[in-house]
Amino acid sequence: MIQATARVLQNVIEIQVGPMMHVARPVAGSTTPIVRQLSSLFSTVYQTFEDADPSAVRSTVSYHAKKDEILVQIGETKWRIDSSAFGPLTFDYAGAHYEIHEKLTGKFAIVLGEKVVGAGKLGFRSCVIAEYPPDLEPFLTDLALGYLIRTLFWEMFR
Repeated sequence: MIQATARVLQNVIEIQVGPMMHVARPVAGSTTPIVRQLSSLFSTVYQTFEDADPSAVRSTVSYHAKKDEILVQIGETKWRIDSSAFGPLTFDYAGAHYEIHEKLTGKFAIVLGEKVVGAGKLGFRSCVIAEYPPDLEPFLTDLALGYLIRTLFWEMFR
């Protein structure tokens, strides 16, 4: 099970993946502390770090509101989670085409063809994804982060 929780006052997102913990921090480009703190409050670009090596960036996840898309980058590999006006979110991973079907209740299903391969629930500053194949876990970890960034953005600007 993957559980991502936004710690708004600490300005981090914690992602629990089984026994492992990842921490995501907003990317802030300024050199002055006050500008860096202000810009990180509104950041839509986060970098994840593992507890085992807190100095090495594991991945970068960003949300682009204009296109309503989430970008995930692990190393040199990038994935794009696209949105359509009235359709599901879609992404390609490991040569397969997946869809994410969302409900107004916050629940969502990750579908490959006709088969549900994962299920999750988006809550108030939290995202839980369960019942997924182990090979999808690294990607779904960042997807949970992307969902939270998306939710925090719309929470802030509605």
